[in-house]
Amino acid sequence: MAESPSGSEATAALPRPAGAVRRFWNGHPWLVDSVVAGVYLILAMFAAVLTPLSSGVWTPSVDVVFPAAAAIVGSASLMFRRRHPWAAVAVFGAIAVVSIILGVVAEPLGAALALYAVFVYRSSRSGWIAFSILTLVVALLVPFVDGLLRDRPAFPFGPIDLISFVFLLIAALMGITVGDRRRYIGAIVDRANQLARERDQQARLATLAERARITREIHDVVAHSLSVMVSLADGAGALVEKDPQRSRSAIGEIGDVGRQSLGEMRQLLGALGDDPQPGEETDPLRPNPGLQEIPALVETFRSAGLPVSVRTLGSPPVSPALQNAIHRIVQEALTNALRYAREPREVVVTLDFAGSDVVIDVTDDGQPGPAAVSVGSGRGLIGIRERVRLYEGTVDTGAMPGGGWRVRAVIPEQGGPEQEEQR
Repeated sequence: MAESPSGSEATAALPRPAGAVRRFWNGHPWLVDSVVAGVYLILAMFAAVLTPLSSGVWTPSVDVVFPAAAAIVGSASLMFRRRHPWAAVAVFGAIAVVSIILGVVAEPLGAALALYAVFVYRSSRSGWIAFSILTLVVALLVPFVDGLLRDRPAFPFGPIDLISFVFLLIAALMGITVGDRRRYIGAIVDRANQLARERDQQARLATLAERARITREIHDVVAHSLSVMVSLADGAGALVEKDPQRSRSAIGEIGDVGRQSLGEMRQLLGALGDDPQPGEETDPLRPNPGLQEIPALVETFRSAGLPVSVRTLGSPPVSPALQNAIHRIVQEALTNALRYAREPREVVVTLDFAGSDVVIDVTDDGQPGPAAVSVGSGRGLIGIRERVRLYEGTVDTGAMPGGGWRVRAVIPEQGGPEQEEQR
């Protein structure tokens, strides 16, 4: 487990949890938008009535009716500012142009709210484009057109225009801050979700790999033990009248092989995480069989009638996972010889550790033929190939020119998957 960073090391920190107001704001967007649009409508209506009264001129058809209608249309566009902020910008830009043509003062609050929405719900780049457009329309184009229509200086840049520009600038700065924070949090959430999906995928792949490993182990244990037990049972049946003592000895060997296989099966099934039953003996720290167990393995096959001899060259590898792979390959090759070789006079197991590669060579001089009793699934050689492929090695199997069968596996000593390392 990796240690947590400390001292001067940089650590990623999530933003502080949102408060009650912010949670309510984020959880009720339509209600919030309705409140914003309603407040804007009230303020715009108040400005529509206050402006002509303050100037001393009352012309309801122009000074009141159009600002009131513009306030209603603008507030309606603010209801959809989250999904369609550009539409709100277009509405308030058009209101500003029509207002100056009619000689009515256009308030800047609605345009500022629309600009803020572009920064927050689109992007900073889109926000600056909208800011440039509204600045040209509200703060520059409108005064210019107003000067042309009213026969005044071309750019009568006054306090109202300055206020409009300040409103837009404040909306832009606030929108950048809120929008960047919103996108930052969104990126963090997306990254966390991606990491969670990758973690789940890795867990599923690890589970599938472990199931495949356990399947190979169970196949090797079952194929080996049943083949030996069938051979011992056949021998015991043939000797029950001629040599009762040897028959009883063979029956005892059957029990020993069965108990050993049950122990290995319990160990493999224990990897699935099931708790042991009361009174059941388990040894979770028991290592998988390796090179030290090969003599006992060979003796078991000898008891079943297979004339096995072992030759070892060089120093064996120290990796427990590689030793277990060698043991399983030898076990499956001998099981294959026991099942299919007819009357072999010699079965030779050669373990060559002298070179840079590990070479496992199992040969027999029997004549190939169908097994008397089939107890396997026909996947023995396939299992050997799968094991060797995990170590990026090679396997050669087939009949020899002078008769017999050979299984030869070459495994790079430095190779091997990390998931097969003994824990």
